Amino acid sequence: MSSGWRSRLVWAAMIAVLAVLALRTQDHFAAYFASVGKLEVRVIPGQDALYMRWRGKIEAPMASKIAEAFESHKGEVRTIILSLSSPGGSLDQGASVVRLLDSIRRTHTLVTSVEEGATCASMCVPIYLQGERRIAAADAEFMFHEVNFRDFFSKEKDRSVPDSAVGTETDRFFSKYFAGAGVSPVWIGKVRAGIDKGNEVWKTGRELLDENSGVVQQLI
Repeated sequence: MSSGWRSRLVWAAMIAVLAVLALRTQDHFAAYFASVGKLEVRVIPGQDALYMRWRGKIEAPMASKIAEAFESHKGEVRTIILSLSSPGGSLDQGASVVRLLDSIRRTHTLVTSVEEGATCASMCVPIYLQGERRIAAADAEFMFHEVNFRDFFSKEKDRSVPDSAVGTETDRFFSKYFAGAGVSPVWIGKVRAGIDKGNEVWKTGRELLDENSGVVQQLI
C-alpha cells in the first residue's frame, strides 16, 4: 500500500472518530439542557400572593432564579407559593434553596405545594418541608432514599464509600431537614428503616397525610 493511501485511511479514521465524539457531545449537551429546571412566576391578583413553580432538577440556577423573582415582587405580596415538580438533584444547591427560603419566611408567609400528577423526590422533599403551610394533591408522589455519594466524573454511586458513612450522613440528613420541620419521629424511623441498603420509599400525598407523617399538612 502506498504512503498516499495510508495517509488517506488515517485521515478517514480520524474523521470517523471525531464524528462519533461530536455526536456523543451533542447527546450530552441535549441531556444536560433537557434536565435544566425552569421557574414559572406570576402574581396572583386579589390573593396578595406570588406563585412560583419550579420544574426540573434541583440544580443551579434554582436558588438564584427564586431569589431574583422574590426580589422583583416582594414589595407587592405577603405570601409566596412555591410549587415543586422535581426528581431531586444536588445536595449543595438544595441547601442553598433551603437557606433562601428560610430567609424569605422571615418577612413573608411561605406555602409549598406539589400539585396533581407531580413528583417531589429526593432533595426536593427538604425544600418542600420549608413551607409554613405544606399542601399536596392526593396523587402527588414523594420519594425518599439514602444520601447518595456519587463519583464526580461518572455520576454513578461511589461504591468505595462504606455503608456506615452512608448511614451516618443519611441520619444527619433526616435530623437536619425532617425532624427540624416537625415531621413525626415515629414516621421518620419507619421510612429510615425502609430506605436501608439503597431502597427507595414512595408515598402519595394522601398516604403521607393519612400516616400523620407531618410532611403534608393539607390536601389540595
